[in-house]
Amino acid sequence: LRLAAGEHAPGRPAILIVANVEGPYAWTTGLALDEARELGARYASDANVKALLDTTTIYVIPCANPDAAEARFEKPLYERRATQPYLDDDRDGRDGEDGPSDVDGDGLVLTMRVPDPAGEWIADPADARALVKADAARGEHGRWKLWVEGRDSDRDEKVGEDPALDVQVGRNFPHGWLEHAPEAGPWPTCEPEARALCDFVLAHRDVQLVLVYGAQDNLVEKPKTQSDEGRGVLEATPESDGKLLAQLGKRYRDATGSKAKSAGDGHGTFAAWCELERGLWCLDVNPWTLPLDVDAPKHDGDAAPKDESSAESAAKTGRDSEKKGGAKDGDADKREVSDDAKRLRWIDANGESARFAPWKTFQHPELGAVEIGGFLPYALIEPPETARAEITAKQLAFVSSLGDVLARVSLVDVKAKDLGGVWRVEAVVQNDALLPLVSAAGKRTNAPRPARVTLRVPGNARVLAGEKQTLVRDLAGSGGRKELTWLVQGAAPTSIEIELDTDGAGTAHVVPAIQK
Repeated sequence: LRLAAGEHAPGRPAILIVANVEGPYAWTTGLALDEARELGARYASDANVKALLDTTTIYVIPCANPDAAEARFEKPLYERRATQPYLDDDRDGRDGEDGPSDVDGDGLVLTMRVPDPAGEWIADPADARALVKADAARGEHGRWKLWVEGRDSDRDEKVGEDPALDVQVGRNFPHGWLEHAPEAGPWPTCEPEARALCDFVLAHRDVQLVLVYGAQDNLVEKPKTQSDEGRGVLEATPESDGKLLAQLGKRYRDATGSKAKSAGDGHGTFAAWCELERGLWCLDVNPWTLPLDVDAPKHDGDAAPKDESSAESAAKTGRDSEKKGGAKDGDADKREVSDDAKRLRWIDANGESARFAPWKTFQHPELGAVEIGGFLPYALIEPPETARAEITAKQLAFVSSLGDVLARVSLVDVKAKDLGGVWRVEAVVQNDALLPLVSAAGKRTNAPRPARVTLRVPGNARVLAGEKQTLVRDLAGSGGRKELTWLVQGAAPTSIEIELDTDGAGTAHVVPAIQK
């Protein structure tokens, strides 16, 4: 989609909004479409929206990974990111024979916990439905191995290790691409969706800022940064860019109140390619994650609630620990409550029990007695339906505020003074917006085209000093200025024109005013 009021003129800044590059974040497609709909509907009544659309182009790609998004609406339900086959992951000569599957036939692909003395996992003392890794320093030893629900068709005592699909669009972009990782694919942009997104960015050089809805976040928490100095490939946001992103992060938190956390890293992501190779300003937004800040419930005389199927196992874990001289009952309170236990608090407090499947015993065809349960697919990343309108309103308020942060260069103080047969022509290139003309990442990659200032004079005139064409590669925000001066002979000021052009930060054509 393209939203803009008025003429779609060259040099007009643009914002690109992209949703669901990873695949499972299908709900953000609705968020992006709702934002687009509201921007159009509010143009006539909302001053911020009108100002944004009068001066800025908004591109919206609401479903960047349609194949993976389809999994959200299929049975059995599985949180799938991959869309193409690539490797025989377990190197047994057969492809995709041991992928996730609905072994118990309940329509969901969940988690299996398999009793094993070599397992790493035990029940969380705060809530036995949740699992934590055993801490040997506390005298704990693991009881379970965890696997995605599936079969062990090749009898190698591993489950779900060779899925039919490997390549993920969200990991198929050039920056930080992991050569030997199955999810990265055989080469960058081998996936048509990844290639199409890159082609779109390359073709639309008016895009100055990219906002990505998905798993990553660099607004709620400060992004990881590195020094502006140095050479070679950028591994993180340059420090000076990070300071500006922190300001935008404060604006974002004020507008949304979001406490959502980033999931995963930036290897091979669209956002990393946009920021660290194309030099664009990139805002990663994870609009909602299951909250971790619900207060612990109060219980009378007993421990926290336990999942029925795991209560005995949890108790046995504690008894085994005591036999080894390890942690006693009193020490359990000292262990930090796991994030999963905190998530279960929110689920219990908000009547969202459908997000978690209690552990139930199942006789697995290859593994014997196991337990299947855990968080349902999409349970940790999709907000309640009743909360989506509020999320959209807050995200829209933030998007509507971005027009004034984009670099917008102009020509000011353009004047000419007669020096006696020779005119001294002066002009200032100025940027009053928050963001500089080119980011520190853009300077490193040299990908953004600099602003170009051209002095146009009649054919019979002579330029005695100054360049007819000047490239402005560095112009700070918040009033950044670059002063230019020319000496021109044989041309009246009325026949001289100063021209400024950029890909996405404005254009100008000015005739100098005569200075007395």
